[in-house]
Amino acid sequence: MNLARFVSHHARAVIVLVVLLCAAGLYAAWQLPTAIFPQTDFPRIVIIVDNGVVPAPQMLVSVTRPIEEAMSGMPGIVHIRSTTARGGSEINLFFNWKVDVLQSLQLVQARLSQLTASLPPTASIRRVDRLTFAVFPISGYSLTSETRDPTTLRDLAAYTIKPRLARLPGVAGVAVAGGEVREYHVRLDPERLATRGVSIQQVVEAVHNSNILASPGLIEENHQLELALVSGQALTPEDLNSIVVGVVNGAPVTLSSIATVGSGTEPNYTIVTADGHPAVLLNITRQPDANTVTVEDDVKKELSEIAPLLPRDVKVAPFYDQSLLVRAALRSVRDAILIGLILSVAILFGFLRNWGTTSVAIVVIPVTVLATFLVMWIVGLSFDLMTLGGVAAAIGLVIDDAIVVVESIYTHLARGIPRRLAVETAIAEITTPIIGSTITPVVVFLPLTLLTGVTGVFFAPWL
Repeated sequence: MNLARFVSHHARAVIVLVVLLCAAGLYAAWQLPTAIFPQTDFPRIVIIVDNGVVPAPQMLVSVTRPIEEAMSGMPGIVHIRSTTARGGSEINLFFNWKVDVLQSLQLVQARLSQLTASLPPTASIRRVDRLTFAVFPISGYSLTSETRDPTTLRDLAAYTIKPRLARLPGVAGVAVAGGEVREYHVRLDPERLATRGVSIQQVVEAVHNSNILASPGLIEENHQLELALVSGQALTPEDLNSIVVGVVNGAPVTLSSIATVGSGTEPNYTIVTADGHPAVLLNITRQPDANTVTVEDDVKKELSEIAPLLPRDVKVAPFYDQSLLVRAALRSVRDAILIGLILSVAILFGFLRNWGTTSVAIVVIPVTVLATFLVMWIVGLSFDLMTLGGVAAAIGLVIDDAIVVVESIYTHLARGIPRRLAVETAIAEITTPIIGSTITPVVVFLPLTLLTGVTGVFFAPWL
């Protein structure tokens, strides 16, 4: 029994199967994540260390070189590249493409935890992460105002907008850039320091040790346990002035007696503007498996709800939106499918003058595309420029096969053969040629499986 005869004898079961397949394809299309590039774990781990304003040569000796030496023996590592500047160091670890990047990340984090004790106490590891396409922002928004100062804009971005955006599903992080960060400045008087015999190191340690919030333990009272807190946090300049930095001849020396405390901002060496005005930028990154379009829609909805909480003169405007590119790619594939369907139907009807046989092409293309979406969801692919390009390219093959099958069936019908027999005969005649013609372009693309590195990652979804 050939394929056509089997299908004709089980027509109802086949129709039910096709309907279920289409329904599953529709569900998969809604579940597939969307992005510009395929989901990829590059074999590269980035380590970023901050250390205030320490000179580059000292950073190289005390931070960069110890980390490089500790990471040189990692399994699968190929080479290490680092960049050292004043107060900062970036170490890039390049691994073999065959390693498990997540496992390598865990090993790197474990070695860094062991190395932390030997690094300078002022050095802090700001970031340790693998390199993926998800590290690039999917959207960016600017905060501007004609009346507010940069510190106010920074506070609005950091304490009003960022927490609400960061908790959205699929959002990996919200980075704030620009503006000015408020802080208190302590200006020491050298003469007063010398008079009272207090060193700068004593002042730094006293301020650091006093400005804490800690718990000495629990208090049991009336059959209840209550947590006791001791707060030494300095919230105002007066709090800082009252900190005792030392004892001279039995008399406490407060910070106000040797220094002047005032409000100020952190040093800022980067100028951020939008539309010619000082601005604060919010860069939003997604989780690796999140849907770019969905995340961006949620962000826009959340921003519309935050807008009434902001001052009227503060303007929030987008300056970058990656979802626009993703939507454009989706529209291009949709247009390719529709145009291919319309052209194939027009050609078939123009030559055959029969709506019954022409309707086969109308059904085959959507069913094939939905089945493709289901397979993409099962194997873990996403809607991106490469996969959507592959689907658009394959539409031509599907249309070509549909035209050949319909034309062969119509030829037998024109000879007066009954419909069922005509279908069975036509399918039996062209099954092998159709399979061969379809496999031919697949074989042409097989050498792409030999590609490695970034190029191989991009072409992997096509295969």
